[in-house]
Amino acid sequence: MRDPWIRAVAERWPARSVLGVVGCIILPDAWTRAVAERWPALTVLSVAGCCNLTDASIRAVAEGCPALTGLRVEGCDNLTDASIRAVAERCPALTRLDVNGCNNMTDASIRAVAERCPALSLLIVDWCRNLTDASIRAVAEGCPAL
Repeated sequence: MRDPWIRAVAERWPARSVLGVVGCIILPDAWTRAVAERWPALTVLSVAGCCNLTDASIRAVAEGCPALTGLRVEGCDNLTDASIRAVAERCPALTRLDVNGCNNMTDASIRAVAERCPALSLLIVDWCRNLTDASIRAVAEGCPAL
């Protein structure tokens, strides 16, 4: 990692169940991967506005933190369906998801969440240009808590 303070936070902070790093536009994928490796009990992650993150970050979180119940990736423009599908596949206890403004997402990611995360009770998809009514139908059928 290029930024020593980011490495220090990931390596030295005690494990947490909730972590929010909002608006950190320089946050690299390596930091998120380090958090996922070191904090497997993480249940809520907010990286809204961390526009430098890619699918690699969120896939690492999905793989390393299977107890994840809340994910906020609002404004993370680099993310695609691969991220959210990985979360849906590996984090079935997900109850809250905010993908507001993630314009590379399509119905495929929301359909995956609807199929694999039946406890979902909050879904924010504002400004997701590629989503259609098919996403809404899928969550209406697959997520009764919504």
